[in-house]
Amino acid sequence: MESLRSLQEYKALLSSYKQIYRKGYSNNYLSTDKIERYISLQRIYFEKNETSLLFFTDEEKYYRLHAMLGPDMDMICKQDKPLMLRNVYREGMKTDALLKVEGALKQQGFLLYDETVQILAQPLEKREEIQRKYNKASSFLNRFGIKIGYARKKDMEQIINLRNNEPLLKDYHFLYETEEEILNDIEKGYYRCAFNQLEEVCAAQHYSISNNTLQGDWLAVKDEYKVRYGLGIAMAYHSFLYTIEQGISNYYGWVARDNIKSIKYHQAIGYELTDKWADEWLLV
Repeated sequence: MESLRSLQEYKALLSSYKQIYRKGYSNNYLSTDKIERYISLQRIYFEKNETSLLFFTDEEKYYRLHAMLGPDMDMICKQDKPLMLRNVYREGMKTDALLKVEGALKQQGFLLYDETVQILAQPLEKREEIQRKYNKASSFLNRFGIKIGYARKKDMEQIINLRNNEPLLKDYHFLYETEEEILNDIEKGYYRCAFNQLEEVCAAQHYSISNNTLQGDWLAVKDEYKVRYGLGIAMAYHSFLYTIEQGISNYYGWVARDNIKSIKYHQAIGYELTDKWADEWLLV
């Protein structure tokens, strides 16, 4: 791998490989601002050959692979960290190029790690219903001295420890963040928490906002607070109220396609399944 040194170098690489991946396959969803961020952090690399252009973003525990592959892709070699490649497509509409890539990935040792479906909530359409449900959930939590609110800077260590020790969350889903970026998101209100009577974090949630759209990233709850208190539901309604206050139309997330319990839970609190699916392939 070679380090990507500038946005100009990135654009030059794209230009030189345009004809190759037009006829093949690409899962490069990186925007210009994300490219510039990874360059500034010195966490993006590339490999090129006659049939493929590969970008690797260093997510600390693994590399996320953003590939542009010609019809006859060369071998994708193992690196010093696991490789994760994510393919997004419409339900039932895998292209011939994608199917060919999947076959090649299997031959090269990649395993299908996760299969997810995008979910969508549109809280603006259900303002009164959501407020009523949140009031009910909040009133129940108050009996136990639990309150939902936004994270403070002093909560960062607790939040990260909770996230990293949540067995339902997978390492290969987390993108690298600096401490400064985490604190910046806390200042923006992008971290929501449930606090107990001692003001300890007993649940935490992270999300991001772009183009009038909110993307839920993850939710973690301490084991002793799971099931009984309904924290996930309360925090979902709190976040829905936030989108209403901000005038945000769409609230997206992703759930495992084979997790029927999770899908039914999300549908019960106001989400709908979209036709956007994603497969994640892992090479260790």
